[in-house]
Amino acid sequence: MRLWDKGGDLDAAVAAFTVGDDPVVDLAWAAHDVVGCAAHTRVLERAGLLSADEGSTLRQGLLALLAEIERAEFRIDPAEEDVHTAIEARLTARLGPVAGKLHTGRSRNDQVLTALRLWMLDELDGIELEWYGVASAWVTFAVKHRDRPLTGYTHLQPAMPSSYGLWAGGYGAALLDSLPLLTAARSLADRCPLGSAAGYGSPLPLDRALAAQLLGFSQVEAPVTTPQLTRGIVESALLGALGAATGLVGRWAWDLVIFSSSEFASVRLPPAFTTGSSIMPQKRNPDVAELLRASAVGVRAARREIEDVVALPGGYQRDVQLTKGPLLRGVRQARAALRIAAHLAPAIEPTPRPLDPALYAAAEAYRRDKPFREAYRDVASELAAGTFEAESTPPPDWDPAALQARVASAQRKDRWPAWRALLSD
Repeated sequence: MRLWDKGGDLDAAVAAFTVGDDPVVDLAWAAHDVVGCAAHTRVLERAGLLSADEGSTLRQGLLALLAEIERAEFRIDPAEEDVHTAIEARLTARLGPVAGKLHTGRSRNDQVLTALRLWMLDELDGIELEWYGVASAWVTFAVKHRDRPLTGYTHLQPAMPSSYGLWAGGYGAALLDSLPLLTAARSLADRCPLGSAAGYGSPLPLDRALAAQLLGFSQVEAPVTTPQLTRGIVESALLGALGAATGLVGRWAWDLVIFSSSEFASVRLPPAFTTGSSIMPQKRNPDVAELLRASAVGVRAARREIEDVVALPGGYQRDVQLTKGPLLRGVRQARAALRIAAHLAPAIEPTPRPLDPALYAAAEAYRRDKPFREAYRDVASELAAGTFEAESTPPPDWDPAALQARVASAQRKDRWPAWRALLSD
């Protein structure tokens, strides 16, 4: 059963091509589609298009489907094309003709957008906790090793005295400072597209504000032509935020690869966090850091893929179906990177060593009672001649309390109690 079927045969090769990987990809937001369907039954009841008994029957059927999805027993047959058709087919088989009323006033266009937005909001809640988790791991490491000396590098050359605290604390602060990107992505996703149908609304008296309220959206996405135009923009904002976060994780991982090398020998990765060589018995490899280093590439590629796909005229175009795969892939890759980074950070073992006295050259030039340019040349000459001597100077001090307070502010969110209430009477 195809929701659009008007009779007649569809070429088998064309059918397979147009369905694509939807039967697999759509499983990710099957539960969210059930939630959207439950809200729609209540909107239809308010409009007098479903009786209370019909609405209750449909919600009981949806609740049973949700349980199947949560047990990983729900599958989408390629002949069903997508999750929306699969859900309606199951309900029709179990409930009879009343299931045919579920699609009243909806298109697959606003149905998929609703499921995707709910999924993204759900993911954003988990992502935010993981974002804070990585920041917390970095800040905790920074506090623990706050005063241990570490060479600071520019151009990968020894440059200034630093500390393990400044190194890890900088990453933690940068990640926390990037949180507004996640907030912006949430704001874009937090608009309800349900009721926009195929992009031009429905002639039925459907209360879009009620749908938004039931589903927990902050507002309706209006006018009805808007949801098709923001498709791709919302996904790009989410992947953009994740690209920034995984970009920082990648730079930190780059440091680990360098710092754990025998030439730098600034940190040690425990054997359990490294892999061995298949030919060289003495080698341990920082594979986990190398893969983290590349994580942002996949996330950014997914974003670019979506942005290229949605370079389209207004209104719905079938091409946008192809944004679902990269969205799912990019989010999953980013979340895996955030989780493993938070797991890896506490295992890193600093291996501090005395700093090269040459790192204090800038501080010595500032201490001399003469114009800086003149002192700079004097110090450079002494370094070249091997006569330079300087007092050790501690790296800039910093107060981790503010960072610790920020990572402690993370709050766990759970939308599912409210969503489950839609399915109960």
